[in-house]
Amino acid sequence: MARVPTEQELMAEAQAVIQPLPPVEPRPGFAAMVALNARDELAPPVFGDWLRWSLGGLALAGAAAVAVVAVNPRPHRSHDVMVAQRLEMLEDMTVMQNQQALEDLDVVAVLDKLEARP
Repeated sequence: MARVPTEQELMAEAQAVIQPLPPVEPRPGFAAMVALNARDELAPPVFGDWLRWSLGGLALAGAAAVAVVAVNPRPHRSHDVMVAQRLEMLEDMTVMQNQQALEDLDVVAVLDKLEARP
């Protein structure tokens, strides 16, 4: 089985082949200049600021609408309204029962006039 070289051995072999660079500090502001040059080469967005402000305004308006709906929910029916509706329904049922009773009385009124036929 072959022996695996350690990291120090590999680094020593690489340093023997490649000469190290002299220890020199980069120019001051080099990274900042690279970033500025890269920014200048980018194309400006077509609707950058306008689109950002309009989408932000839409999001703010949507949040305000949700807040208004959450604060003012649909008013609930009061107990009095529910009692009145139930009474009205009971009154309608009573009228129907009275109508059926009157129809039954009409039938009873003519029962004695009916003749039994075989």
